Amino acid sequence: MGGAYAKERSFDRIRALSRAGLDVACFLRDASDALASAIPNGTPHLDGPYWYTLDPEARLITSTYGGEGCDLDTSAVMRWEYLDDDVNKYAEVLRHPRGVQTLHEVTDGHPERSRIYREYMADAGIAQEMLTGLRDGAGRAWGTVRMNRTPGQPEFDPTELDFMATVAPYLACGIRHGLLVGEAIDPDTPDPPGLLVVDVNGEIESASPEAERWLTALPGTHRNGTLPASVASVASAVLDDVHGNGSGRGPSAQVRSVEGRWVTVHGTSLRAGGTSKCAIIIEPARPDRIAPLLMAIYGLTAREQQVTRLVLHGGSTSQIATELRMSPHTVQEHLKNVFAKIGVHSRRELVGTLFYDSFDPRVADNRQRERAGKPIRGGPLRTPA
Repeated sequence: MGGAYAKERSFDRIRALSRAGLDVACFLRDASDALASAIPNGTPHLDGPYWYTLDPEARLITSTYGGEGCDLDTSAVMRWEYLDDDVNKYAEVLRHPRGVQTLHEVTDGHPERSRIYREYMADAGIAQEMLTGLRDGAGRAWGTVRMNRTPGQPEFDPTELDFMATVAPYLACGIRHGLLVGEAIDPDTPDPPGLLVVDVNGEIESASPEAERWLTALPGTHRNGTLPASVASVASAVLDDVHGNGSGRGPSAQVRSVEGRWVTVHGTSLRAGGTSKCAIIIEPARPDRIAPLLMAIYGLTAREQQVTRLVLHGGSTSQIATELRMSPHTVQEHLKNVFAKIGVHSRRELVGTLFYDSFDPRVADNRQRERAGKPIRGGPLRTPA
């Protein structure tokens, strides 16, 4: 429906938004508007796209966003994603080679085969649905977006599916950058990231107290405004990207601090008053956050944690066996132990239990944060013991 020119302008807008230093809610709001100009979508009950943000390690939902006036029952949506037997769920599109699929595709043109279509979508005036997985250049999943149409509107066509596949990495980077910026400007952890703003000449314009602390921990400690090499290289890559010479993937680097710990330096661009600047976020390198959670709550061994993580990513027994270099029988034995420790009987129950134990509280917490105008958080949320 949207012409080539509209898609080109939408792409340019989303690319700029992905590196504009916006928090997640503001990014998704503006990205929704940009998408609407290229791919008309929306229904009487859902004005525009419906988004999930995901933890890239666990691939479990951390927040939902439907824009102003969204009246979807989030708890019902979560039950459908994790517990009901149906099609066109977010986990499926993340395994799709293209990363985009429609309800008509997965039902061979018979959407009534879908339970959620019969029980909700048809009555809500939703006839078409396109689902896109938001993976960055490294293949890490940061979210998904659903787009809908009403009866009488045409099906999503191949050019629209191709457009979403092209723009998806930028949408993923926008979510990733938004989470980092949110954690930096509103820290709530003992070891928060620091936010540094660098101008086009590579000079520090402003720095949060946490950024000052991180800078002193990096090799080549800055003096008289001179940036450590790791920060300068990321800032240079950001500015190259602003001028069209970079990859658009959001440069980052890992460096060992003077104390011997690994630190990650992320870069994104900011635009203020028509001038391009660079935002640098410095934080401790974060290992897989799901592993310590699994160990602390369920007592899973290291191997059981590896198997569980691959189950969360949708891996089959043979795929898990290949990746972990073990026999399918050994995988099944590990799964048997995982099921016993967590108290479930199937992979679906396993994924659902892990979500409701540690990620559903994060979804509820982020909903409250968004209503209060605070940045949303990524990762699992431990409930008090």
